[in-house]
Amino acid sequence: MGVKFDKKKAVGTAVIKKEITESDIENIIVTSFEGGSNSWLGLDNISEEMQSKPKGVPWSTWTARLLIDGKSIKLYDVTGEIEDDSEWILTLEKIIKGFQLNCEKRPFDCDLEQGDAITSDCIVQYALFDKLVFN
Repeated sequence: MGVKFDKKKAVGTAVIKKEITESDIENIIVTSFEGGSNSWLGLDNISEEMQSKPKGVPWSTWTARLLIDGKSIKLYDVTGEIEDDSEWILTLEKIIKGFQLNCEKRPFDCDLEQGDAITSDCIVQYALFDKLVFN
């Protein structure tokens, strides 16, 4: 006779502190904008900060730099699925919150070093909406 353990019964919660680097932010934004989120996400690049992008620097990389420098970025729905033509504001604080929510709701996909386009897309969706809206 063996001892049985319930695989689903929680006996505690571990909270792990994770530093998020500038490189992590760049990877999240670039991977999201150039892959994971590009089917639903548009970048409003007409602001003065966006127009000051140096030649040769991709929009996604420049967006990451602006976020790290404390700027806000305007985004919008390219699918037309959101009826009110909302513009969304993305900030560094929201990206960090999106990472936290992704770890809470999708703990199997919380390692940024192993992250992919889906990871980054989910982080951005959590950052903007506090939930996953687009599949």
